Amino acid sequence: MKHFTISDRVAMAFVLALPLLFVQEIAAKITPQPTPVRKDLMEVKIYRLVVDPSSLQPVVLIADPSGEMAMPIWIGPNEAAAIQGELEGTKPPRPMTHDILERVIRRLNGTVRRIVITEEKEGIYHAIIVLEKDRTSLELDARPSDSIAMALKFKAPIFISRDLFKEKAFLLREKKNAEDAYGLTIQTLNPLLAEAFSFKKEKGALVADVKEGSQAEKDGFQRGDILVEIGAEEIEDAAAVRSALEKIRGQATVKIFRKGGFSTLTLNPAN
Repeated sequence: MKHFTISDRVAMAFVLALPLLFVQEIAAKITPQPTPVRKDLMEVKIYRLVVDPSSLQPVVLIADPSGEMAMPIWIGPNEAAAIQGELEGTKPPRPMTHDILERVIRRLNGTVRRIVITEEKEGIYHAIIVLEKDRTSLELDARPSDSIAMALKFKAPIFISRDLFKEKAFLLREKKNAEDAYGLTIQTLNPLLAEAFSFKKEKGALVADVKEGSQAEKDGFQRGDILVEIGAEEIEDAAAVRSALEKIRGQATVKIFRKGGFSTLTLNPAN
């Protein structure tokens, strides 16, 4: 695998952003008008970022607005870290490639209007980033992972071909248990996830999602929290969380790891 230096990444970012430099010249030759969204596209949302247990490769799940169907896209660890950082609102110590590209686009007074996951060829998904400057749009070919990271940075909508989503999506069948009732989606921690969250242990349970308006949200849980202890019980995996939630009848103290440090929350599952 070829490893790019920081200089290489900066250069690539500028090359990707270079078309924006010519937008004003292009706009003088055409009527400035945003590109409309095609009717064969549908808007999706980021449902969850998980790790494939068999390959330890990150997977981003995109879902329809109802949350009934989801489609997996396998991505690289760097792109997963960028997406996770945007979902959590955290920034790396030094700017990564996506951060540099964002700064270049903003400095040129451009924006990412939307991204579109267009097709699959030979097992590889393709996407485009729709850039806009002065109401003139430009489309850049890109990987879905990079496109999603940029969409999150600019709070731009994510679209996908309806036919592609219909072909690749699966029905989300989640059992209603104590975990669901409380409003948490839990994933067992593994070495790759522990490293990504700077957690020095390899045992624990990661909060993959917190349902909006749930008791878990009211109690202060956030996506990306690592559950270490519930009451006096050490948490080693997702099953331990489910077991603890089913046993609790009143309040319980939960030890969590969040953004580099430990803290405690009070869990109220009976409310």
